[in-house]
Amino acid sequence: MTDLYNNYNVDRVTIQSGGSLNSLFLRNNLIDYVNIVVAPILIGGSNTPTLIDGDSITSQEELFKLKPLKLIECNVLNDSYVQVKYEVLKKV
Repeated sequence: MTDLYNNYNVDRVTIQSGGSLNSLFLRNNLIDYVNIVVAPILIGGSNTPTLIDGDSITSQEELFKLKPLKLIECNVLNDSYVQVKYEVLKKV
């Protein structure tokens, strides 16, 4: 991110990735907003990737890793899809 800013004057990017990369960005405080489109489909399973993968929180001391969200916007889209936009709050 520093290279993008210093060499290309980029101060904002959109990531559309899987849970592993999302986890790295989130845990390094590089996500300011989360924009999610919820599809009207249910899938699951213990090996199904999630929005934020990576290491699990396993103790009370690790609760600082939680990133609370503030709802900014919610829209109903075509065919029962829902779009929600959250601000990632920096402090729990």
